[in-house]
Amino acid sequence: MKQLNDLSPFRWNPLPPPNHYHEMEFYHHRSRRFYRMRNLSPGVREDQLRIECICEVALLRQAHYLRRNAPFLSIEYVKSGSLLVRQRECACELEPGEVFLMQPQLESEFLSGEGGCRKISLMVSGMLLIPFLQGSGLGEKDIVTGLDSRCMERVLQEIGELADETPDVGSIRNTLLCFEILQLLRGRPDIVSLPPALAELRISLEQHPEYAWTQLEMAQYCNCSPTHLVRLFHCYFHTTPRQYLLDLRIHRARRLLADETYSIKEIAAAVGFGNALNFSTCFRHRQGMSPREYRKQLTYFS
Repeated sequence: MKQLNDLSPFRWNPLPPPNHYHEMEFYHHRSRRFYRMRNLSPGVREDQLRIECICEVALLRQAHYLRRNAPFLSIEYVKSGSLLVRQRECACELEPGEVFLMQPQLESEFLSGEGGCRKISLMVSGMLLIPFLQGSGLGEKDIVTGLDSRCMERVLQEIGELADETPDVGSIRNTLLCFEILQLLRGRPDIVSLPPALAELRISLEQHPEYAWTQLEMAQYCNCSPTHLVRLFHCYFHTTPRQYLLDLRIHRARRLLADETYSIKEIAAAVGFGNALNFSTCFRHRQGMSPREYRKQLTYFS
């Protein structure tokens, strides 16, 4: 992050006619190479925090956006390039891995840097939003730096996958993932950082859940005994190594089921199950329905 003393890049010449969304007033100069927005299933209850939509956009150099009186929080995560932002008395140039929090009701502004900017945006709303921002201290933040980019992008990927979920499943996960990303942006002071070896193991498991991991191999990865590995998983993930791996496999299977070019047998093999029957049994146990039923629901709601 680089502090900006020269505010001339934020000047509009001239200011275009305003646009309106409910009480929000906004101005923009569109200049982009790519844009994709997906609406998500709302939270379980109207008063709960929820993510309304996720948007990925590749801005060109001339892109400029200003808003006033927005009723929601926008989370702007920079993936590549740079983003110039302004809010309250703060004006900065953000680099990849940094976040701009466009707070509700405030005047907020951003424009792409010289080389453009690729970013992911989340819109967070809910009746509890303002009390949460005030009580958590997140409402006082304009910029978030020093994030674990791998963790942040993992959560953003899961949020993006909500667009492919059925409403009943997606609504519950929306609320949980909304809370998770807000806690991540707070710095999660109540959560102890993972030991480095365990963090690396988690990344390997997430990238290759199809591999026939044994508890002994996982323990060797962490330079500990299998018994101590179980203690670590209970302490940090509140589950066993085997259950954690099965959850990752089912998570990947849900994504593959959205692609009808894969058969159930092919998906079972792709996520590490020896046969389709074992896969179907495990899937039903965790999702409450068979893989075929899950795929039918995806087709119905898509």
